Amino acid sequence: MPHFWLKHNRNMPALFRLPDEILEEIISELDQHTDLVAFALASRMCAALVVPHHTQYRILRVRHTLPDMWAHLARRADLARNVREVHICERTNVWAADHYPTTLIDKHLDGDLTNAEESVRIRNICQALSHMHRLRVFTWSWKDVQGQQRPTSHPAHENAILTVVSQRPELEQFSLNGKFALHALNSTRDPNSLTYPVWKLSNLRSLSLAGETWAKLGNSKHLCHLLAKSPHLEYLEVPLEFHHLAECYLPKLKKLKLVLQAGAANTGIDRSRTRFLENHPSIEELDWLPVGIPCIAPDSLPNLKYLRTNRQFVMALNDPDYGASSFPLMTPPSTPVTVSTPVPAEPIPAPAGILRRIENLDAFSLDAQNLLDLKFLQPESLRRLKLHTFGDISTLHQIAETFPNIEWLSLPTMHLPSGAAHPIPVEKVQWLDILPRFTKLQVFRGLGLWHCVKNDRQAVHDIIMNLVQTCPHLRVLDRLNKYDEPDAHKQVVIARQGDQGEQISYSIMKMNSRNPFDVTDGAFD
Repeated sequence: MPHFWLKHNRNMPALFRLPDEILEEIISELDQHTDLVAFALASRMCAALVVPHHTQYRILRVRHTLPDMWAHLARRADLARNVREVHICERTNVWAADHYPTTLIDKHLDGDLTNAEESVRIRNICQALSHMHRLRVFTWSWKDVQGQQRPTSHPAHENAILTVVSQRPELEQFSLNGKFALHALNSTRDPNSLTYPVWKLSNLRSLSLAGETWAKLGNSKHLCHLLAKSPHLEYLEVPLEFHHLAECYLPKLKKLKLVLQAGAANTGIDRSRTRFLENHPSIEELDWLPVGIPCIAPDSLPNLKYLRTNRQFVMALNDPDYGASSFPLMTPPSTPVTVSTPVPAEPIPAPAGILRRIENLDAFSLDAQNLLDLKFLQPESLRRLKLHTFGDISTLHQIAETFPNIEWLSLPTMHLPSGAAHPIPVEKVQWLDILPRFTKLQVFRGLGLWHCVKNDRQAVHDIIMNLVQTCPHLRVLDRLNKYDEPDAHKQVVIARQGDQGEQISYSIMKMNSRNPFDVTDGAFD
Protein backbone atom coordinates (compact mmCIF):
# COMPACT_ATOMS: atom_id res chain seq x y z
CA MET A 1 0.00 0.00 0.00
CA PRO A 2 1.43 3.45 -0.89
CA HIS A 3 2.84 5.45 2.00
CA PHE A 4 0.24 8.22 1.48
CA TRP A 5 -2.68 5.83 2.03
CA LEU A 6 -0.98 4.34 5.08
CA LYS A 7 -1.15 7.75 6.68
CA HIS A 8 -4.94 7.84 6.25
CA ASN A 9 -5.61 4.30 7.39
CA ARG A 10 -7.76 4.57 10.51
CA ASN A 11 -6.32 1.31 11.81
CA MET A 12 -2.89 2.90 11.88
CA PRO A 13 -1.79 4.16 15.34
CA ALA A 14 -2.22 7.89 15.74
CA LEU A 15 1.53 8.40 16.04
CA PHE A 16 2.17 7.15 12.52
CA ARG A 17 -0.62 9.27 11.01
CA LEU A 18 1.34 12.40 11.88
CA PRO A 19 3.16 14.28 9.11
CA ASP A 20 6.66 12.96 8.43
CA GLU A 21 8.30 16.21 9.58
CA ILE A 22 6.57 16.10 12.96
CA LEU A 23 7.27 12.40 13.41
CA GLU A 24 10.94 13.01 12.62
CA GLU A 25 11.12 15.77 15.22
CA ILE A 26 9.54 13.53 17.85
CA ILE A 27 12.04 10.75 17.24
CA SER A 28 14.88 13.28 17.20
CA GLU A 29 14.04 14.11 20.81
CA LEU A 30 15.08 10.61 21.92
CA ASP A 31 18.60 11.09 23.23
CA GLN A 32 19.58 7.63 24.43
CA HIS A 33 20.58 4.87 22.05
CA THR A 34 18.80 2.35 24.30
CA ASP A 35 15.53 4.27 23.90
CA LEU A 36 15.90 4.20 20.12
CA VAL A 37 16.48 0.44 20.16
CA ALA A 38 13.45 -0.06 22.41
CA PHE A 39 11.32 2.01 20.01
CA ALA A 40 12.62 0.04 17.02
CA LEU A 41 11.67 -3.26 18.66
CA ALA A 42 8.03 -2.17 18.97
CA SER A 43 7.20 -2.90 15.31
CA ARG A 44 8.65 -3.10 11.85
CA MET A 45 7.41 0.38 11.06
CA CYS A 46 9.13 1.73 14.17
CA ALA A 47 12.33 0.00 13.14
CA ALA A 48 12.14 1.51 9.65
CA LEU A 49 11.88 4.97 11.17
CA VAL A 50 14.93 4.78 13.44
CA VAL A 51 17.30 2.22 11.87
CA PRO A 52 19.81 3.41 10.77
CA HIS A 53 18.74 7.06 10.43
CA HIS A 54 18.82 7.56 14.21
CA THR A 55 20.50 4.55 15.81
CA GLN A 56 23.76 5.36 14.03
CA TYR A 57 23.51 9.10 14.62
CA ARG A 58 23.50 9.67 18.36
CA ILE A 59 27.02 8.74 19.45
CA LEU A 60 30.22 8.96 17.42
CA ARG A 61 33.33 7.26 18.75
CA VAL A 62 36.16 7.03 16.25
CA ARG A 63 39.78 5.88 16.54
CA HIS A 64 40.71 6.30 12.87
CA THR A 65 40.72 9.16 10.38
CA LEU A 66 37.59 7.94 8.50
CA PRO A 67 37.52 10.69 5.82
CA ASP A 68 34.46 9.13 4.11
CA MET A 69 32.45 9.23 7.34
CA TRP A 70 33.27 12.89 8.00
CA ALA A 71 32.48 13.77 4.38
CA HIS A 72 29.14 11.98 4.75
CA LEU A 73 28.26 13.92 7.92
CA ALA A 74 29.37 17.20 6.35
CA ARG A 75 27.06 16.54 3.39
CA ARG A 76 24.06 15.18 5.35
CA ALA A 77 23.09 17.90 7.81
CA ASP A 78 19.71 16.19 8.29
CA LEU A 79 21.48 13.22 9.89
CA ALA A 80 24.38 14.97 11.62
CA ARG A 81 22.02 17.28 13.48
CA ASN A 82 20.93 14.42 15.73
CA VAL A 83 24.41 13.55 17.03
CA ARG A 84 24.66 14.09 20.80
CA GLU A 85 28.16 12.83 21.57
CA VAL A 86 31.47 12.92 19.70
CA HIS A 87 34.51 11.02 20.99
CA ILE A 88 37.76 11.21 19.01
CA CYS A 89 40.47 8.87 20.30
CA GLU A 90 43.88 7.49 19.43
CA ARG A 91 43.98 4.04 17.86
CA THR A 92 45.28 2.38 21.00
CA ASN A 93 42.30 3.57 23.06
CA VAL A 94 40.05 0.52 23.38
CA TRP A 95 38.18 1.41 26.57
CA ALA A 96 34.97 1.78 24.59
CA ALA A 97 33.65 0.33 21.34
CA ASP A 98 33.83 2.24 18.07
CA HIS A 99 30.50 3.64 16.96
CA TYR A 100 29.90 5.57 13.76
CA PRO A 101 27.56 5.51 10.73
CA THR A 102 28.29 3.13 7.88
CA THR A 103 25.01 2.15 6.19
CA LEU A 104 24.10 5.43 4.49
CA ILE A 105 27.60 6.47 3.38
CA ASP A 106 27.74 7.05 -0.38
CA LYS A 107 30.84 5.31 -1.73
CA HIS A 108 31.03 7.56 -4.79
CA LEU A 109 30.48 10.94 -3.14
CA ASP A 110 31.88 10.36 0.34
CA GLY A 111 34.57 7.90 -0.72
CA ASP A 112 36.21 10.37 -3.10
CA LEU A 113 39.99 10.35 -2.61
CA THR A 114 40.07 14.13 -2.22
CA ASN A 115 38.29 13.74 1.13
CA ALA A 116 41.34 11.93 2.49
CA GLU A 117 43.55 15.00 2.05
CA GLU A 118 44.15 16.38 5.55
CA SER A 119 42.96 19.95 4.99
CA VAL A 120 39.79 18.67 3.30
CA ARG A 121 39.20 16.15 6.08
CA ILE A 122 39.54 18.88 8.73
CA ARG A 123 37.14 21.08 6.77
CA ASN A 124 34.63 18.23 6.64
CA ILE A 125 35.00 17.63 10.39
CA CYS A 126 34.27 21.29 11.07
CA GLN A 127 31.32 21.28 8.68
CA ALA A 128 29.92 18.12 10.28
CA LEU A 129 30.30 19.54 13.79
CA SER A 130 28.58 22.76 12.72
CA HIS A 131 25.48 20.69 11.85
CA MET A 132 25.38 19.13 15.34
CA HIS A 133 23.20 21.71 17.07
CA ARG A 134 22.31 19.22 19.81
CA LEU A 135 25.88 18.19 20.60
CA ARG A 136 26.22 17.80 24.36
CA VAL A 137 29.42 15.80 24.85
CA PHE A 138 32.77 16.28 23.11
CA THR A 139 35.94 14.40 24.07
CA TRP A 140 39.26 14.32 22.26
CA SER A 141 42.07 12.07 23.47
CA TRP A 142 45.46 12.01 21.75
CA LYS A 143 48.11 10.42 23.96
CA ASP A 144 51.43 8.81 23.02
CA VAL A 145 50.67 8.57 19.31
CA GLN A 146 53.79 7.37 17.54
CA GLY A 147 55.05 9.82 14.92
CA GLN A 148 52.45 12.47 15.75
CA GLN A 149 53.08 14.53 18.83
CA ARG A 150 50.20 16.96 18.30
CA PRO A 151 46.56 15.99 17.73
CA THR A 152 46.58 17.71 14.31
CA SER A 153 49.28 18.39 11.75
CA HIS A 154 48.84 22.16 12.09
CA PRO A 155 47.72 24.34 15.03
CA ALA A 156 45.16 26.03 12.77
CA HIS A 157 43.39 22.69 12.33
CA GLU A 158 43.12 22.21 16.10
CA ASN A 159 41.79 25.76 16.46
CA ALA A 160 39.26 25.26 13.69
CA ILE A 161 37.76 22.13 15.24
CA LEU A 162 37.65 23.53 18.76
CA THR A 163 36.17 26.82 17.55
CA VAL A 164 33.17 25.00 16.07
CA VAL A 165 32.79 22.89 19.21
CA SER A 166 32.90 25.96 21.45
CA GLN A 167 29.97 27.42 19.51
CA ARG A 168 27.62 24.46 20.11
CA PRO A 169 24.70 25.89 22.13
CA GLU A 170 23.91 22.74 24.15
CA LEU A 171 27.46 21.57 24.92
CA GLU A 172 27.66 20.41 28.55
CA GLN A 173 30.60 18.01 28.79
CA PHE A 174 34.04 18.70 27.35
CA SER A 175 37.32 16.78 27.60
CA LEU A 176 40.80 17.14 26.09
CA ASN A 177 43.53 14.65 26.93
CA GLY A 178 46.97 15.04 25.39
CA LYS A 179 49.29 17.71 24.05
CA PHE A 180 46.71 20.31 23.14
CA ALA A 181 47.14 24.09 23.35
CA LEU A 182 50.90 23.95 22.73
CA HIS A 183 50.53 27.10 20.64
CA ALA A 184 48.19 28.96 23.01
CA LEU A 185 49.46 32.35 24.15
CA ASN A 186 50.13 32.73 27.86
CA SER A 187 48.00 35.02 29.99
CA THR A 188 50.59 37.82 29.83
CA ARG A 189 50.22 38.10 26.06
CA ASP A 190 46.51 37.24 26.06
CA PRO A 191 45.16 38.70 29.33
CA ASN A 192 41.50 38.37 28.29
CA SER A 193 41.76 34.73 27.14
CA LEU A 194 40.54 35.41 23.60
CA THR A 195 43.01 33.68 21.28
CA TYR A 196 42.47 29.98 22.05
CA PRO A 197 38.96 28.50 21.48
CA VAL A 198 38.83 26.43 24.69
CA TRP A 199 39.00 29.57 26.82
CA LYS A 200 35.66 30.65 25.28
CA LEU A 201 33.67 27.65 26.55
CA SER A 202 30.88 28.42 29.00
CA ASN A 203 27.99 26.84 30.88
CA LEU A 204 29.68 23.45 31.14
CA ARG A 205 28.69 20.77 33.63
CA SER A 206 31.73 18.55 33.11
CA LEU A 207 35.27 19.65 32.23
CA SER A 208 38.35 17.46 31.87
CA LEU A 209 41.73 18.88 30.84
CA ALA A 210 44.55 16.35 31.15
CA GLY A 211 48.09 16.88 29.90
CA GLU A 212 51.22 18.86 30.66
CA THR A 213 50.05 21.94 28.75
CA TRP A 214 47.25 22.66 31.19
CA ALA A 215 49.76 22.58 34.06
CA LYS A 216 51.77 25.52 32.69
CA LEU A 217 51.76 28.62 34.84
CA GLY A 218 51.08 30.74 31.75
CA ASN A 219 47.72 28.99 31.28
CA SER A 220 46.64 29.21 34.92
CA LYS A 221 44.75 32.49 34.57
CA HIS A 222 43.11 31.20 31.40
CA LEU A 223 41.76 28.24 33.37
CA CYS A 224 40.43 30.62 36.01
CA HIS A 225 38.53 32.58 33.35
CA LEU A 226 37.22 29.33 31.89
CA LEU A 227 35.94 28.03 35.24
CA ALA A 228 34.36 31.38 36.09
CA LYS A 229 32.11 31.05 33.03
CA SER A 230 30.76 27.67 34.18
CA PRO A 231 29.30 28.27 37.65
CA HIS A 232 27.21 25.07 37.45
CA LEU A 233 30.19 22.80 36.89
CA GLU A 234 29.76 19.43 38.60
CA TYR A 235 32.78 17.48 37.30
CA LEU A 236 36.32 18.89 37.13
CA GLU A 237 39.60 17.25 36.14
CA VAL A 238 42.65 19.51 36.00
CA PRO A 239 46.37 19.03 36.67
CA LEU A 240 47.48 19.05 40.29
CA GLU A 241 49.85 21.89 39.34
CA PHE A 242 47.01 24.27 38.38
CA HIS A 243 48.44 27.25 40.23
CA HIS A 244 45.30 29.29 40.91
CA LEU A 245 42.95 26.45 41.82
CA ALA A 246 42.45 27.72 45.39
CA GLU A 247 41.12 31.02 44.00
CA CYS A 248 38.28 29.32 42.11
CA TYR A 249 34.85 28.66 43.56
CA LEU A 250 32.39 26.21 42.02
CA PRO A 251 29.27 25.96 44.20
CA LYS A 252 27.83 22.91 42.39
CA LEU A 253 31.05 20.87 42.19
CA LYS A 254 30.52 17.17 43.02
CA LYS A 255 33.42 15.36 41.35
CA LEU A 256 37.06 16.42 41.43
CA LYS A 257 40.16 14.78 39.96
CA LEU A 258 43.64 16.25 40.44
CA VAL A 259 46.47 14.44 38.65
CA LEU A 260 50.18 15.25 38.81
CA GLN A 261 51.25 15.97 35.23
CA ALA A 262 54.75 17.45 35.27
CA GLY A 263 56.16 14.73 37.55
CA ALA A 264 57.52 17.10 40.21
CA ALA A 265 55.84 19.30 42.80
CA ASN A 266 56.72 20.58 46.24
CA THR A 267 54.75 19.77 49.35
CA GLY A 268 53.57 23.39 49.62
CA ILE A 269 51.05 22.69 46.88
CA ASP A 270 49.07 20.49 49.26
CA ARG A 271 47.98 23.43 51.42
CA SER A 272 46.29 25.29 48.55
CA ARG A 273 44.58 22.09 47.46
CA THR A 274 43.20 21.39 50.92
CA ARG A 275 41.97 24.99 51.06
CA PHE A 276 40.04 24.37 47.84
CA LEU A 277 38.55 21.19 49.33
CA GLU A 278 37.56 22.98 52.52
CA ASN A 279 35.73 25.62 50.44
CA HIS A 280 33.76 23.00 48.50
CA PRO A 281 31.70 20.86 50.90
CA SER A 282 29.55 19.73 47.95
CA ILE A 283 32.29 17.38 46.66
CA GLU A 284 31.14 13.74 46.62
CA GLU A 285 33.87 12.07 44.55
CA LEU A 286 37.58 12.84 44.88
CA ASP A 287 40.74 11.53 43.23
CA TRP A 288 43.82 13.22 44.68
CA LEU A 289 47.22 11.94 45.83
CA PRO A 290 48.88 14.61 47.98
CA VAL A 291 52.61 15.11 47.50
CA GLY A 292 53.33 15.37 51.21
CA ILE A 293 51.29 15.09 54.39
CA PRO A 294 48.31 17.42 54.10
CA CYS A 295 46.54 19.23 56.90
CA ILE A 296 42.77 19.53 56.48
CA ALA A 297 39.96 20.70 58.75
CA PRO A 298 38.20 17.79 60.50
CA ASP A 299 34.76 18.83 59.22
CA SER A 300 35.81 19.07 55.55
CA LEU A 301 34.18 17.05 52.77
CA PRO A 302 31.03 16.08 54.70
CA ASN A 303 29.38 14.63 51.56
CA LEU A 304 32.31 12.53 50.37
CA LYS A 305 31.27 9.15 48.92
CA TYR A 306 34.02 8.11 46.47
CA LEU A 307 37.65 8.49 47.50
CA ARG A 308 40.79 7.54 45.60
CA THR A 309 43.92 8.81 47.34
CA ASN A 310 46.94 7.72 49.36
CA ARG A 311 47.60 6.87 52.97
CA GLN A 312 48.65 10.42 53.89
CA PHE A 313 45.31 11.95 53.04
CA VAL A 314 43.30 9.17 54.68
CA MET A 315 45.26 9.61 57.89
CA ALA A 316 44.80 13.40 57.71
CA LEU A 317 41.03 12.93 57.45
CA ASN A 318 41.15 10.56 60.38
CA ASP A 319 43.30 12.75 62.64
CA PRO A 320 43.51 16.56 62.16
CA ASP A 321 46.80 16.63 64.07
CA TYR A 322 48.40 14.12 61.71
CA GLY A 323 49.10 16.71 59.01
CA ALA A 324 49.59 19.61 61.39
CA SER A 325 52.52 17.91 63.08
CA SER A 326 54.40 17.67 59.79
CA PHE A 327 54.67 21.44 59.33
CA PRO A 328 57.61 23.30 60.89
CA LEU A 329 56.85 25.46 63.86
CA MET A 330 56.58 29.17 63.32
CA THR A 331 58.83 29.77 66.32
CA PRO A 332 61.84 27.56 67.09
CA PRO A 333 61.20 25.26 70.05
CA SER A 334 64.12 26.73 71.90
CA THR A 335 62.78 30.29 71.82
CA PRO A 336 61.84 31.32 75.39
CA VAL A 337 58.34 32.50 76.10
CA THR A 338 58.47 36.24 76.81
CA VAL A 339 55.91 38.73 78.01
CA SER A 340 55.13 39.72 74.43
CA THR A 341 54.30 36.13 73.44
CA PRO A 342 50.53 35.55 73.87
CA VAL A 343 49.78 32.44 75.85
CA PRO A 344 46.15 31.29 75.92
CA ALA A 345 44.75 30.66 79.36
CA GLU A 346 43.17 27.41 78.17
CA PRO A 347 43.83 25.25 75.12
CA ILE A 348 41.38 25.83 72.28
CA PRO A 349 39.40 22.64 71.69
CA ALA A 350 39.78 21.16 68.22
CA PRO A 351 36.64 20.95 66.06
CA ALA A 352 34.92 17.62 66.28
CA GLY A 353 35.46 15.24 63.39
CA ILE A 354 32.57 13.99 61.29
CA LEU A 355 31.48 10.53 60.19
CA ARG A 356 31.55 10.27 56.39
CA ARG A 357 29.36 7.93 54.34
CA ILE A 358 32.13 6.79 52.00
CA GLU A 359 30.93 4.09 49.60
CA ASN A 360 34.06 3.56 47.45
CA LEU A 361 37.58 3.61 48.88
CA ASP A 362 40.93 3.12 47.12
CA ALA A 363 43.91 4.32 49.16
CA PHE A 364 47.46 3.53 48.11
CA SER A 365 49.74 2.22 50.89
CA LEU A 366 46.83 1.92 53.32
CA ASP A 367 46.94 -1.56 54.80
CA ALA A 368 44.10 -3.54 56.31
CA GLN A 369 44.94 -2.70 59.91
CA ASN A 370 45.02 1.04 59.18
CA LEU A 371 41.58 0.69 57.60
CA LEU A 372 40.18 -0.92 60.73
CA ASP A 373 41.52 1.94 62.85
CA LEU A 374 39.85 4.71 60.82
CA LYS A 375 37.31 6.76 62.77
CA PHE A 376 35.83 8.91 60.00
CA LEU A 377 34.24 6.03 58.05
CA GLN A 378 30.69 4.89 58.60
CA PRO A 379 31.16 1.09 58.35
CA GLU A 380 27.70 0.34 56.94
CA SER A 381 28.21 2.71 53.98
CA LEU A 382 31.30 1.11 52.46
CA ARG A 383 30.37 -0.85 49.32
CA ARG A 384 33.56 -0.99 47.25
CA LEU A 385 37.06 -1.43 48.63
CA LYS A 386 40.48 -1.76 47.03
CA LEU A 387 43.33 -2.80 49.33
CA HIS A 388 46.91 -2.63 48.06
CA THR A 389 48.49 -4.40 51.03
CA PHE A 390 47.53 -6.40 54.10
CA GLY A 391 49.26 -8.38 56.82
CA ASP A 392 47.69 -11.29 58.62
CA ILE A 393 44.73 -13.08 57.07
CA SER A 394 42.83 -12.43 60.29
CA THR A 395 42.70 -8.70 59.47
CA LEU A 396 40.59 -9.51 56.40
CA HIS A 397 38.24 -11.48 58.61
CA GLN A 398 37.85 -8.38 60.77
CA ILE A 399 37.24 -6.20 57.71
CA ALA A 400 34.46 -8.53 56.58
CA GLU A 401 32.82 -8.17 60.00
CA THR A 402 33.38 -4.42 60.34
CA PHE A 403 32.19 -3.55 56.84
CA PRO A 404 29.31 -5.99 56.24
CA ASN A 405 27.97 -4.38 53.04
CA ILE A 406 31.04 -4.70 50.81
CA GLU A 407 29.94 -5.76 47.31
CA TRP A 408 33.11 -5.01 45.32
CA LEU A 409 36.53 -6.08 46.57
CA SER A 410 40.07 -5.90 45.20
CA LEU A 411 42.94 -7.63 47.02
CA PRO A 412 46.63 -8.18 46.21
CA THR A 413 48.01 -11.66 45.54
CA MET A 414 50.64 -11.36 48.30
CA HIS A 415 50.48 -10.49 51.99
CA LEU A 416 52.98 -9.86 54.78
CA PRO A 417 52.15 -11.90 57.89
CA SER A 418 53.42 -10.89 61.30
CA GLY A 419 57.02 -11.93 61.75
CA ALA A 420 57.61 -12.59 58.05
CA ALA A 421 60.60 -10.95 56.40
CA HIS A 422 59.06 -10.93 52.93
CA PRO A 423 55.56 -11.03 51.43
CA ILE A 424 54.18 -14.49 50.65
CA PRO A 425 51.39 -15.58 48.26
CA VAL A 426 47.88 -16.12 49.56
CA GLU A 427 47.11 -19.82 49.26
CA LYS A 428 44.07 -21.41 47.64
CA VAL A 429 42.55 -22.61 50.91
CA GLN A 430 42.90 -19.09 52.32
CA TRP A 431 41.08 -17.52 49.35
CA LEU A 432 38.27 -20.03 49.75
CA ASP A 433 38.04 -18.98 53.39
CA ILE A 434 38.35 -15.20 52.89
CA LEU A 435 35.84 -14.46 50.12
CA PRO A 436 32.75 -16.20 51.58
CA ARG A 437 33.12 -14.03 54.68
CA PHE A 438 32.06 -11.05 52.56
CA THR A 439 28.45 -12.18 52.43
CA LYS A 440 27.31 -9.58 49.87
CA LEU A 441 30.29 -9.88 47.54
CA GLN A 442 29.39 -9.48 43.85
CA VAL A 443 32.67 -8.47 42.18
CA PHE A 444 36.15 -9.66 43.11
CA ARG A 445 39.12 -8.00 41.43
CA GLY A 446 42.66 -9.32 41.55
CA LEU A 447 44.59 -12.31 40.23
CA GLY A 448 45.08 -14.11 43.51
CA LEU A 449 42.76 -16.94 42.45
CA TRP A 450 44.98 -17.54 39.42
CA HIS A 451 48.37 -17.18 41.04
CA CYS A 452 47.57 -19.51 43.93
CA VAL A 453 47.25 -22.38 41.42
CA LYS A 454 50.04 -21.16 39.13
CA ASN A 455 47.60 -20.08 36.39
CA ASP A 456 46.24 -23.59 35.89
CA ARG A 457 42.89 -23.05 34.14
CA GLN A 458 41.31 -26.30 35.28
CA ALA A 459 42.23 -25.47 38.88
CA VAL A 460 40.75 -21.98 38.45
CA HIS A 461 37.58 -23.58 37.10
CA ASP A 462 37.37 -25.68 40.26
CA ILE A 463 37.84 -22.58 42.41
CA ILE A 464 35.09 -20.72 40.57
CA MET A 465 32.64 -23.61 40.93
CA ASN A 466 33.47 -23.71 44.65
CA LEU A 467 33.01 -19.96 45.12
CA VAL A 468 29.65 -19.80 43.34
CA GLN A 469 28.34 -22.13 46.04
CA THR A 470 29.81 -20.26 49.01
CA CYS A 471 29.35 -16.72 47.60
CA PRO A 472 25.72 -16.67 46.40
CA HIS A 473 25.91 -13.14 44.99
CA LEU A 474 29.26 -13.44 43.19
CA ARG A 475 28.98 -12.52 39.51
CA VAL A 476 32.31 -11.07 38.22
CA LEU A 477 35.97 -12.15 38.48
CA ASP A 478 39.21 -11.05 36.81
CA ARG A 479 40.98 -13.33 34.36
CA LEU A 480 44.24 -13.94 32.50
CA ASN A 481 44.45 -13.97 28.72
CA LYS A 482 46.04 -16.74 26.66
CA TYR A 483 49.48 -15.27 27.30
CA ASP A 484 48.94 -15.51 31.08
CA GLU A 485 48.78 -11.73 31.30
CA PRO A 486 46.07 -9.74 33.11
CA ASP A 487 43.16 -9.22 30.73
CA ALA A 488 42.27 -5.54 30.88
CA HIS A 489 39.29 -5.81 28.54
CA LYS A 490 37.51 -9.06 29.40
CA GLN A 491 36.27 -10.67 32.60
CA VAL A 492 34.64 -13.79 33.96
CA VAL A 493 30.87 -13.28 34.29
CA ILE A 494 28.84 -15.74 36.36
CA ALA A 495 25.21 -16.40 35.43
CA ARG A 496 22.57 -17.97 37.68
CA GLN A 497 19.34 -19.32 36.22
CA GLY A 498 16.36 -21.19 37.58
CA ASP A 499 13.87 -20.33 40.29
CA GLN A 500 16.47 -20.68 43.02
CA GLY A 501 19.51 -19.83 40.88
CA GLU A 502 20.50 -23.47 40.91
CA GLN A 503 21.72 -23.50 37.30
CA ILE A 504 25.13 -21.86 37.39
CA SER A 505 27.46 -21.14 34.48
CA TYR A 506 30.10 -18.60 33.58
CA SER A 507 31.46 -17.06 30.42
CA ILE A 508 34.09 -14.57 29.23
CA MET A 509 32.61 -11.17 28.40
CA LYS A 510 33.88 -7.72 27.54
CA MET A 511 34.03 -5.13 30.26
CA ASN A 512 31.69 -2.18 30.17
CA SER A 513 32.76 0.91 28.27
CA ARG A 514 34.61 3.43 30.38
CA ASN A 515 32.98 6.77 31.08
CA PRO A 516 35.39 9.60 30.14
CA PHE A 517 34.02 11.62 33.08
CA ASP A 518 34.61 8.99 35.75
CA VAL A 519 36.76 10.29 38.61
CA THR A 520 38.23 6.84 39.29
CA ASP A 521 38.76 5.87 35.60
CA GLY A 522 36.52 2.84 35.94
CA ALA A 523 38.42 1.47 38.93
CA PHE A 524 35.16 0.49 40.64
CA ASP A 525 33.27 -0.64 37.53
